[in-house]
Formats: sequence, structure tokens, C-alpha cells
Amino acid sequence: MGLFWSMNPVPGVSLKPLLRQADVTTPLVFRLSVMNDHIPFADLQLPSSVVLATGELQRWYKHETVRRVEVREGSLRGTLFLPAGKGPFPGVLDMFGSTGGLVEFRAALLASRGFVSFALAYFRYDDLPSSLADVDFDYFLDAVDWLSSHPSVHGEGIGVVGGSKGGELAFLLGMATDKVKVLVNISGLPVYSFEDVKKSGEIYWKGVSVDITKLKHTDEGFYTRDAVPYDSEVIPAWKNNAQILYLVGDDDGLWKTDHANTFMESCPKEKRKTIELVSYPGTGHLIEPPYMPVNRAQYHPLLGKTVVMGGHHQAHAAAQEDAWRRILNILQKHIS
Repeated sequence: MGLFWSMNPVPGVSLKPLLRQADVTTPLVFRLSVMNDHIPFADLQLPSSVVLATGELQRWYKHETVRRVEVREGSLRGTLFLPAGKGPFPGVLDMFGSTGGLVEFRAALLASRGFVSFALAYFRYDDLPSSLADVDFDYFLDAVDWLSSHPSVHGEGIGVVGGSKGGELAFLLGMATDKVKVLVNISGLPVYSFEDVKKSGEIYWKGVSVDITKLKHTDEGFYTRDAVPYDSEVIPAWKNNAQILYLVGDDDGLWKTDHANTFMESCPKEKRKTIELVSYPGTGHLIEPPYMPVNRAQYHPLLGKTVVMGGHHQAHAAAQEDAWRRILNILQKHIS
């Protein structure tokens, strides 16, 4: 799959460096051309370029048998993906990070693998809050309750998969409810970042703020890892005995991922057997399903700056393949 994970944005043309499919009901379409001899990138549009053959390749995130259902249940907003068949199926709550909005591609992939997957939006979407400070933790507990009681989901408990801020929220859910049997934290801090977490209007868990005076500027963008305080209490995600998979990359530009070891050290020895921590060399913050290119930097709306996500093409690609296998394995083993 080197044709895909080794891709780079076209300089001066690609407006969004992150290659994702927003509409999972349609495929990503790639046009592949075979050219006569080697042609420098700058000369591709010249009339002298000879195309020997061309074709299109489609890459789907949602299997054609998977049903996509928009969710507007009380305050909950998101998308439910239902596999084909009678069920019931194992359920997975899927959350992304602090850029907000609704991201569906991972949930669509999980449903294509036999899970009822709920892609949950929690701010900067529809009528949801526009700020993390206005998000209440009861919203996530309601999402767990709703998914775990859905008629298509069997009653042995659900899994939660979260990336970045979604990973921090997954840890909080592991602390807060025994309905979550599997936690996957992908590149999220073991503490809660940016804002305090409120529950029923009261502070539930103290957040840590980014010290913008300690941001490190480079040609790619800002590194935030030295601007995050690491002396706060880690979230005891092990409290209700969920199986935990914690995935980090050591080239993450947002935070020092060796702090994940503090999470392990804070865990009581008798519960460490339920946690698997994997640190990938040369890997950045955005560890996503495999065969898509690394995104080294992107604009972060909360900070108002372009931040470095990190990652080197080949190492990051290998990590994404391994991480996806591990995610499917822990879900299949403990909630299927």
C-alpha cells in the first residue's frame, strides 16, 4: 500500500493536508496513470507528457451492507453504523479529538467488521456546544447508556475507542462506569487537557492548560509537548476493570508520550495485567486506520495555530497497520 501511505500533499494546491473521507457513503477515488519514462513532478502537466495507461481505484470505508443512521436522541448527536444481519452485535463508541465535529470513517470501518459503531460528536457540530468548556460529562455517560441498551447491541458491555481528546474521554469513562469493558486510547493524554470536565454543572475532573508561552515554533508549525504540564494526577481508567489498549507514537509533537509510562506506574500492580501500552517509534499523533498518509502538521482551532502532529512516513505507516490489528483484536476478544 506504499502508493497511499507515502503520499504527500501537492505544494500550493492541497488545502487540507489530512486525507480523510468525510462522506463514508461514497469512496475515495484515486486516478492512477502510467507515464512514459520518469517525469519530474513539475513537468507532469506539460503537453509532452505521454500517458500510457490510466485507471481509477476506489477505497471504501463502509461496506455496502452496513446501514448508516443519523442519531438525534435527546441531546445526543452522531451516527450509528449497523452491520448486516439480525444481531445482536458488540457495540463500540467512537470519538475523535479536540478539533470537534463529526468524524465517521473509523466507525464505518468497525461496523464493516461486525460491530455496532456509534460515531459520537460532542462539540462544534449541529446544536452541540462550540467550546469544550461547555461540554458536560453526563453527555458521554448518556451515550454509553444509550448504546449499551440499543436493541442491536448485546448486553455484555461495550467498547470505547477514542483518539486524542477522545482517548482522554475514554479513560474518564473507564473510571466512571462499569458498562465499558474495553478502552482504546489512541494518542490521548492520561490526564484531561485544555479545560476542566464538568458533570451536572460541577467540576468533575480538573483539566491541564497549555502554556502558550512554551510553544516551540518551527517551519512546520508549533510543538506543544513542552507546553503541557505533566504533574497532574492521571485518570484511573482501570477503576472498573476494563481491558485497556493505550497506543502512542514517540514522535508525537503535541505531548511527551513517555508520560504514558506514568499512567502505568500509577496503576495498582494487580490491575496492570489489564493494560497494554504500545509506543511506536517514528510515529506521530494521528494514528489512524492503515494505508493512508501521515499528516505531520495541521491547523488546530482551539490553539489558533498550525501544530506539528509528527510522524515519519514508513514508521508511521507500519504503526497504523499494527495498531489497527490490535484494536480489532482487543474488541473481538473482550466484547464479541
